[in-house]
Amino acid sequence: MTDEERELRKLQMLMNAIGTLDQDNEDDEPDFYGELKQAGWNILHENPGTDCGDWISMLMEQYPLEVVDAIGSHPAETYASLEDMWDTEDYEDADTGECHSFKEWAEYFATDRSIELYDMLTEAKRKISQLEASKSPRQ
Repeated sequence: MTDEERELRKLQMLMNAIGTLDQDNEDDEPDFYGELKQAGWNILHENPGTDCGDWISMLMEQYPLEVVDAIGSHPAETYASLEDMWDTEDYEDADTGECHSFKEWAEYFATDRSIELYDMLTEAKRKISQLEASKSPRQ
């Protein structure tokens, strides 16, 4: 193998490594919209009786970076996007598998008692999953 062929091979290996790094970086990009949806659900879960206007205000006050990263910083467009998100976007709670629009989640979390009951449901599902997991290896 000549020196030129070795150099060419090294260059090819380097280019392949760079291509692999680029692909890895694409997979590691943050899910800004997913983070915003999580923040929106958290607000509803922590603030019973929240309506759309209050929800948008709280999102913009408590999670400004998530709002800007996911939607942008133009006030009118941001507000309109969040209003649309309230009515049409679904959010699935990973703990329970429940999936509803933010408007529907707000109805579920209308009172302190409804949030307490939901948290009890979440804990019950978690315990059931643990029991099922502990039974599975024995069978």
